[in-house]
Amino acid sequence: MKKIKVFFSKWKSLILSLTIFILILGVAIFSIIMEKRKTVAVVNGYRITIDALVEKIKNSPEVYKEYSLIDPKIVIDDYINQILLFQYAKKYERKLRKKIESKMKNYYMEILTHEFVENILANKIKITEDEIKNYYNSHLEEFVVPERVQISEIVVSTKEKADEILERLKNGESFEKIAETESISSTREKRGEIGWIEVEKLEPEIASLIMNLKPGEVLANIIKTEMGYHIIKLTGRTEKRIMTLEEALPLIKNILLSQKKKIEVENLIKDLRGKGKVTINQDIIDVIKEKIK
Repeated sequence: MKKIKVFFSKWKSLILSLTIFILILGVAIFSIIMEKRKTVAVVNGYRITIDALVEKIKNSPEVYKEYSLIDPKIVIDDYINQILLFQYAKKYERKLRKKIESKMKNYYMEILTHEFVENILANKIKITEDEIKNYYNSHLEEFVVPERVQISEIVVSTKEKADEILERLKNGESFEKIAETESISSTREKRGEIGWIEVEKLEPEIASLIMNLKPGEVLANIIKTEMGYHIIKLTGRTEKRIMTLEEALPLIKNILLSQKKKIEVENLIKDLRGKGKVTINQDIIDVIKEKIK
């Protein structure tokens, strides 16, 4: 009887151990699968994750962000190239260490300070509704939406061709169809659409001509430029107006936040300089000037 109990006891232990092993293995496999799903690319063993890529895009200039929206593969290729170059440059790490360390020290200070201001200091700042309303009412000129027009074009190489197209348009042919098939401008890909333009940014002569049109009408005058002969159609117009408080709210919050952050930083620095021990060697200032020339 004892032998049977010992036998079952051993089997229970074995089954329990096996169950735990299977669970651990399952968790490990699941983790690997999840990590693989997050992996955008692998460069000589170095994994580029979605989070790393998104962080890189967020910290890049606006133009780069726009590129990433148009074609994310461009950003991925850039990142891969950066990693490849980094991996190769690692061979020269010891030789370049001194230069790297001095730059990294300054860079680390800048990044840490920036993150402190944006994530610690800024979180303590409160902006009230009264402050928002007061700023809006006293800075209405900052929230003026200028008059804009939406226009399309057909561009051809000769005056004769432009006259011919104007005649065809008068006879009812589709402006967009002609732009798509006969325009020599790159806007032909959008059926002639140029988009919205602020009236103030147009040439005064062109602006005065367009302002006499109603949406849907074609300008009778053919406009000559270095590119060719332009036939213009007005497709939309918005009047000059002032943003509503609701529309201006995000802008006002950013402005007030920036102003308050500046004040908070200045006050903090003033306080720190008062409490700290700061000495400046005036004799070495001229030496610095010589070194940075």
